[in-house]
Amino acid sequence: MKYAQLTVFNYKIAYYAIRIFGLYWLVAQYGRFAELTGRPKELYEPALWIQKMMFPEYPGAPLFIGLLVACGICIAASLIKQSYILNVLIFLLITVINLPISANFGIRHTNHLIILGFFLSIFLLPKNLDEKDYKQVQYFYLGLLITYSLAGMSKFLGTAKNILKHTDKLLWIDKDAAKLNTYENYLMADRVVPEWIKQVYTYDNFWVVLTVMGIGLQFLCFAGAFNRKLLTFFMLFIIIFHLYTYEFVLAGALNLIPFVIAAFFPYHIFKRNNQSLGV
Repeated sequence: MKYAQLTVFNYKIAYYAIRIFGLYWLVAQYGRFAELTGRPKELYEPALWIQKMMFPEYPGAPLFIGLLVACGICIAASLIKQSYILNVLIFLLITVINLPISANFGIRHTNHLIILGFFLSIFLLPKNLDEKDYKQVQYFYLGLLITYSLAGMSKFLGTAKNILKHTDKLLWIDKDAAKLNTYENYLMADRVVPEWIKQVYTYDNFWVVLTVMGIGLQFLCFAGAFNRKLLTFFMLFIIIFHLYTYEFVLAGALNLIPFVIAAFFPYHIFKRNNQSLGV
């Protein structure tokens, strides 16, 4: 398959894979909702204006479960029939469901990548795509990957600014930067840093190189939108990145891993009689 044909082929499968993931995500959100329900209501602190408007108080189970069921029905229907209207409803419901369980209780992970994925695919129906439409798929990939590139760029610019201004702030190129970042997050979560993590951080020079390489790759993620081999490479990098942040930074973003796989996986490897990929 040539690159254009291969790009559209992979997206047509990813479209359905993302929606199957969406059903799993709804179950996971119910688990998270039940977990947060056990916390004192006084700790609920919506951080965004739209949260304060729609959920000034933590919602009750009937309302939240109703939203989950409605979204699940829409996603199931979208697996049977491709529809702009269904996609809009799914995007809106997922956004609303996410509001009371993100960016509050001191939690700062917002599931933005998942919400963005459903938004970018609203009008990108597989039935309407042909080989000539591969650039539309590239924009879909770019919209997702640019979030990582912007995060990497902000780290580079922040480090450069602090170096130029000769501030006393900790830099990502400092030997203890990664270690102190981990220790701070464990302290904020009132958890003890595991002994094996302490041992890993004894290789301080290695962590400087690893941190700089990681930030550099994070910045370059956008390039995966325009090359299939790079997209597969950055998919693997993002998976490793989220596994690291889960264990070392307590980011709690494990749900992003199956989403990343669903969106970026090279499904063409299962297609028989593949010709030159042309990438």
